[in-house]
Amino acid sequence: MMSNIPRRRFLGSAALGLPASILATPPQSDRTEHPVRRTKVTRIEALLLEKPLTERFWMSIFPIGGMKPVARRLILKVYTDSGVVGYGEGTGRGAGLFRQGLADLVIGEDPFMVGKVWEKLFAITYSRELATRGWSRSNLIAAMAAIDAALYDVMSKSAAQPLYKFLGGYRESVPAYVTGGYYREGRSIPELVKEVQGHTEQGYNAIKLKVGGISAGYTVEDDCQRVKAVRDAVGPKVKLMLDAYQGWDVDTAIRASNKMYDLDITWLEEPLHWYDDVEPLKRLKLNTRIPLASGESEITRWGARRLLETDAIDFLQFDANANGGITEWRKLAGMASMMHLWMAPHHEPHIHGQLLASVPNGYILESFANPERDPLWFELYARRPRIEKSVLHLDDTPGLGIEFDQKTLDRYGTKLL
Repeated sequence: MMSNIPRRRFLGSAALGLPASILATPPQSDRTEHPVRRTKVTRIEALLLEKPLTERFWMSIFPIGGMKPVARRLILKVYTDSGVVGYGEGTGRGAGLFRQGLADLVIGEDPFMVGKVWEKLFAITYSRELATRGWSRSNLIAAMAAIDAALYDVMSKSAAQPLYKFLGGYRESVPAYVTGGYYREGRSIPELVKEVQGHTEQGYNAIKLKVGGISAGYTVEDDCQRVKAVRDAVGPKVKLMLDAYQGWDVDTAIRASNKMYDLDITWLEEPLHWYDDVEPLKRLKLNTRIPLASGESEITRWGARRLLETDAIDFLQFDANANGGITEWRKLAGMASMMHLWMAPHHEPHIHGQLLASVPNGYILESFANPERDPLWFELYARRPRIEKSVLHLDDTPGLGIEFDQKTLDRYGTKLL
């Protein structure tokens, strides 16, 4: 007879026959008795660091840090009533907003409600408040990245976990490449070869070079000669990535990529001019065998979605340090995973190393080896994750795993708040 009773109905009938005390009261061992105390942000300190560079490091159309090159970094310290202090960083864009009331929108908020804080700030980008405050949309999204990082730092420090484990760790180390091979005034192929040999001597097995300088007189043939000289110097076991930084039109990108295919290129990055750099990727993809990378210039997941929908890129390079923060990056990592794409974010290895270690589709990390080009990477931190033999190693230091060098903050910093 029991076999004729549907299973769901039988289980419901059985439950009704149990004593009410069993159904209503969980065992003592399953109950949490201690109260949960909500944490609040009490104060924010903001600094803008600026250090002049000694020379211009040219990409295809722009030099790093401008024509009078300067390395910039926005530094935040977010204080809470629990005593935990979160560190956040940004590119420096939007730093002025901290003198215009941005921090007031975060003070009093619960850092563990990072999603709420993110949506609260992002909502300003599509409301009249943006105009009444006199802010720009891009500057706000850039400043949000630093706030978001600081809140994640608070949360993971409060949990006594490194960020990558707090996010649900996947691995404890991440492959890293070194970015270099810039067009440098007064230097040519012999100096380029010497530079990359220095990188391999440091233990790097993956290097990114600049190409696409056609507007400065570098032809496709010139770029091919530069890349071939590097390949010959480093041998077949070193990965080579090429960054055209929006320097080519479609036809030139097709010609250049096919000319360099035999040099075993891991990816070609941002190959097309800024004004039409998404849909034409489909045509480029059909006419080249080199994998394509893009996304560092996108500021939201909606912009990056257009790239994903082309089905043309193989690596997504969204930068959590530059735009939107960790919250946005992780949403995009999930979207990329569904489309079988790798995450290979632009810049800031200590932040992106934590993120790449928390997802299964993290491919490789960008890092720096030249103090002249990236002085703050070498001077800003009293503690940061270690990079050795082209691998960034993470440990159990809670949060982002960094401490700032106070002398560097004092030397190059301007107090904003």
